[in-house]
Amino acid sequence: MSENKMNDVPESSGYDNYLDAEKNETDEYSITLDRFIKEKVVVPFNQKVVEKDDFVRLVKVHLLDLDAHREFCNLMKQIIPHEKNEIYYPLEPANALFPVDDSVPFDVDVDLITPKKNKPNKSTKSPALDVEVENVQTVDKEWKSHWKGMPSFIQEECESYKSVWVKIRTDKDLEKFAELTDNSFTEKTKFVHFPRKDKANNLVKRWIGPASIPKYPMYIISKGRHESMFTSRTFAKMEIPHYIVIEPQDYDNYVEALDKFNINPYATLLVAPFSNHGDGPGRARNWSWDHSIHLGAERHWVFDDNIKDFYRLQMNNRYRVMTGSIFNAMEDFVDRYTNVMLAGPNYYFFCASTQTYPAYVANTRIYSALLIKNDCRHRWRGRYNEDTDLSLRVLKDGDATVQFNAFLQGKVGTQLLKGGNTEEFYHKEGDVDKEKWREGVMNASGTINKSKMLWEMHPDVTTLVWKYGRAHHHVDYSKFMRNNKLIMKPGIEIPQEENEYGMEFTDTYDYVPY
Repeated sequence: MSENKMNDVPESSGYDNYLDAEKNETDEYSITLDRFIKEKVVVPFNQKVVEKDDFVRLVKVHLLDLDAHREFCNLMKQIIPHEKNEIYYPLEPANALFPVDDSVPFDVDVDLITPKKNKPNKSTKSPALDVEVENVQTVDKEWKSHWKGMPSFIQEECESYKSVWVKIRTDKDLEKFAELTDNSFTEKTKFVHFPRKDKANNLVKRWIGPASIPKYPMYIISKGRHESMFTSRTFAKMEIPHYIVIEPQDYDNYVEALDKFNINPYATLLVAPFSNHGDGPGRARNWSWDHSIHLGAERHWVFDDNIKDFYRLQMNNRYRVMTGSIFNAMEDFVDRYTNVMLAGPNYYFFCASTQTYPAYVANTRIYSALLIKNDCRHRWRGRYNEDTDLSLRVLKDGDATVQFNAFLQGKVGTQLLKGGNTEEFYHKEGDVDKEKWREGVMNASGTINKSKMLWEMHPDVTTLVWKYGRAHHHVDYSKFMRNNKLIMKPGIEIPQEENEYGMEFTDTYDYVPY
């Protein structure tokens, strides 16, 4: 669809990258949740913000049965009673006085691990562990009363015989653990099965349907990623028209890429009126917001450029969706309410097919794929963590967000693609071995400034932690989940029957790889 004629839409305002320390001291959103608590809570900037754990990865292992439990004990060279739900691997660190000798055979007595009661043991989350599943720790008990006139959603708990949290001490130990258990690990892997489940051929299983065009305009923010263009290629396969917002220096490369990936019929390039500013993607997101207002839209979608697929979670399966109907469903749902400013699908890797979830969670952060109400009084700001900051400012106003679990996005992990923030500043910051970076090794300390900025913006709800070998932030959304309610528009009549939006399931889809 080439270049759009509306590229002359001006920026509505300058961009606040939140790097001005003097200005930040007066930031009305960084001090307190004054809507919910009486006393101000301010965390001193000079406090110790990162404490490193004595392990680099935390993985939950689901054991199939007693035989699998015994085999797992033998591989770990540990006796793991059925009542025990967390271990270290290896049992002792390499510098221990008496480390485990891998050459010595190990064969656990099955009587030592047989459960005392003849029923599965429901393992609980260890209070010492902080796992990134806060979106399901507090659920809206009223979600079923709101999920009317929407696609069917049934998601039940599938209990394992037993589950064990494994604290893996070093990256080298992780490699060995993966080899022993015949599993592969990415940065985002949190759960595995033992023995490993044979995956069904999900590539030929799809939710298909009509070529549904979303109600609101869709924007992809992209910089220096003409060689991948995952989100745009995904939309093209789903036959969804969309805009790609790029910077002037990338124009020729993206024009060539539209032909190369055969996405010309669906993609329109928008060239932003700025380039190489170093402030992150928020400025382009604000300009897309301006563009959508110029079009007269009430809301707009904005996406990261590294989303490979979209999924529907239903009946304990996560299958890819090849129709825009899921976006129509999300749009119709949020349009029922006066105060939903942000909405979007959850990440694929945060919703395991074996666990129970509500169809949506209200009042948490929305990221990477956002449906934004154009009269929201806030705009994107900050060099990092713009998604979380925007979500928090909306929530602190008492307005609402909706994160869908019924629909999911398959986003490529942070810093795993060239271009965008990865090359512009993540891998340049903190301690980094440039040779390793060129070999594709992630800069573990490159995101520490990202987490620190969010902590400076919102110290009342944010803490800094060291997890999985690098710095992370943790945000407490519980107050918003309790207090911010969805407000129905007056006169709205919601159908009580399910609406599949034309979606049908097939297990004979003609898969064409990227």
